[in-house]
Amino acid sequence: MLEAERQEQRDFVAPYIRVNYAFGMGSDPGEAGRSEWEIEHIYEGSGLYKSPREIDQEKNGWGIDSHKYLHLRFYERETGIILAYETVIDYFSEEFEPDGSLRLYNNGKHPEIQAFVEWMWEGRYQEAVREYRRRLSEMYSDYFHDHKDAGFKSQVFYSLSPQMLDALARAEADPDYMLDLTSLQQAGY
Repeated sequence: MLEAERQEQRDFVAPYIRVNYAFGMGSDPGEAGRSEWEIEHIYEGSGLYKSPREIDQEKNGWGIDSHKYLHLRFYERETGIILAYETVIDYFSEEFEPDGSLRLYNNGKHPEIQAFVEWMWEGRYQEAVREYRRRLSEMYSDYFHDHKDAGFKSQVFYSLSPQMLDALARAEADPDYMLDLTSLQQAGY
């Protein structure tokens, strides 16, 4: 392969590695100092476009991928910036821009996605996001145990509605927030 072809391939593999890492769809490249090319070979598949079909497989009964949804809640918690789940899904809906170019997060057409990806990549926040999800899951489990006698019915954590996940995220961020998942459940959420 000619050097020009290698560079062209690196130019689109690296952004895919980063966006897939940021949204929990690729491995953490790990050791600092590795070239993007080394990372791509070590983490095969992380440097590829993920189709909506692949993303849809992770959706729960509420039409969301709870992992990605909680990535965004973590981002909001840490930065105060709201990145709408729908914006993310729209971004991943196409491999190409309307002009035929690859839809890359850093092509200047998706600044909100770019800000999120760069923040996640530079901070290597995957482990922190996993810990955040674990805390919310434990809060949910504790809530169930404290309220099951009052009629609260347990569900699998990742099958929860966005409203319940939002309430848990708010309770995690604000110790004074009165978590009331029972009312949400009774309202159909």
